[in-house]
Amino acid sequence: MTGSILRTGFHAGAALFGAAAMMVGLAATTPAQAAAKGCFAGCMAETPPKNDDYFAYQQIVRACRDRCDAAALDQLKADGLYEAYAACKPEPLTKTEFRDLRASNPSWQAQFNIFSWDVTNTLPDKILTEIEVETQDMNLVNVSFTASTVIAPKQSGTFVVEDFFDGYPAVRYATKVRGAKACTIK
Repeated sequence: MTGSILRTGFHAGAALFGAAAMMVGLAATTPAQAAAKGCFAGCMAETPPKNDDYFAYQQIVRACRDRCDAAALDQLKADGLYEAYAACKPEPLTKTEFRDLRASNPSWQAQFNIFSWDVTNTLPDKILTEIEVETQDMNLVNVSFTASTVIAPKQSGTFVVEDFFDGYPAVRYATKVRGAKACTIK
């Protein structure tokens, strides 16, 4: 009986410590630090969720995604790459290009039914435009989502999937970015 109480007390204490450490980590990220990580993170830091209303959070995510996509398109125009982007038909990355892209970027995250992947485009002659994400639903059936954005070479951006189911713990292990598409620029 005593061993059971000690284990329960230990696990409760570890959970409490983990939650406190997470809150300290979240509180330590200022809007300036988030902005340094990229447009999307900076925008999200400016308007953190005030409650657990998914639809309000989804609107913030959508507004940040749209704002960052508009900024990326403006940057393409300023760099003289917009015409090449507008005229291209995105093609899937080769297996080697995709593996290099995955290896050079941190993993994706899913929280509050929003999937996001912060990506720095390491491909010198391609503008990233789309990713495909595969996961499983509650019936363990594979489901695919796509996310679109514009990430020029040597630039960073975030792919975002709204309404991304992340509530079933085993599903998180099945989630993976399956592929990406890009426009080749000359």
